[in-house]
Amino acid sequence: MNFRSQPVLVTGAAGFIGNALVRRLAAHGCSVRAFVREERLRSPAVTALAEAGVTLVPGDVRDNAVIAQAVRGCAQVIHLAAQKSTPGTTSKQYYEVNVQSTRQLAESALAAGVQRFVFASTLGVHGFVTKGVIDETSPVRPNSDYRRSKWLGEEVLRALHRDHAFPVVLARISSVVGPGAQWWLPLIRGIAQERIKLIGDGHNHIDLVSIEDIVDGLLQCANVPAIQGGCYVLGSASPTTVRSFANAIAIAAGASPPANGPPAAPYRAALRLHALLFLSLIHI
Repeated sequence: MNFRSQPVLVTGAAGFIGNALVRRLAAHGCSVRAFVREERLRSPAVTALAEAGVTLVPGDVRDNAVIAQAVRGCAQVIHLAAQKSTPGTTSKQYYEVNVQSTRQLAESALAAGVQRFVFASTLGVHGFVTKGVIDETSPVRPNSDYRRSKWLGEEVLRALHRDHAFPVVLARISSVVGPGAQWWLPLIRGIAQERIKLIGDGHNHIDLVSIEDIVDGLLQCANVPAIQGGCYVLGSASPTTVRSFANAIAIAAGASPPANGPPAAPYRAALRLHALLFLSLIHI
């Protein structure tokens, strides 16, 4: 691990990916500043970081004074903090956190002379895809406010790289699995209780990446020389199917595999229509 002696700032350090990343850095003796919201300071995951010698920086990424102080003296920033895709979140809230605060953090990092800024984006900027393999050259078709905000965050950072040689690397993260990935719990419970049917036969592909591999990928984005301005998909080498994923959960839970459900074609058509309407409104 080729990190400098200067601190590494990790935002979103209380989250699933951020916490795993900070723990890896601390285990290798790196100096880490973990940026966390104040309400998360007493969570077990965050207190464990403090016990491991990690410097905790409480605050909100929308607070310009706090982030300016947090980046001072850092060699690298790995920006994971984001307004996640949750029901009831407005497009304004996504924009404030995922675009405006990203711009402010990046400008503070530029002023502080940070050597590498890694931005955690999402594979979702490519929208709804049913065929082919997604890579960094695939069309960008964000089909939700969250995904659009992450794309706009990328665009802000590209402009800073183009105009000011800002040393940014973009990491588009796929679906992450591993101990503590709580967003899978509703699916797991539904399968365990045998009350879920798949859409179609479940043979559509899903890209699942282990948390260990995502951490590896982020560290590569932060360390590999001469890749500033680049964009990299952090995905799996061998995508799986929804059917095989669901069956694996059923086996682990001692439940019957979920049955096939309604045909997938109408569902896919509805998603395509939604994506087209969304794109027509945002003019991407």
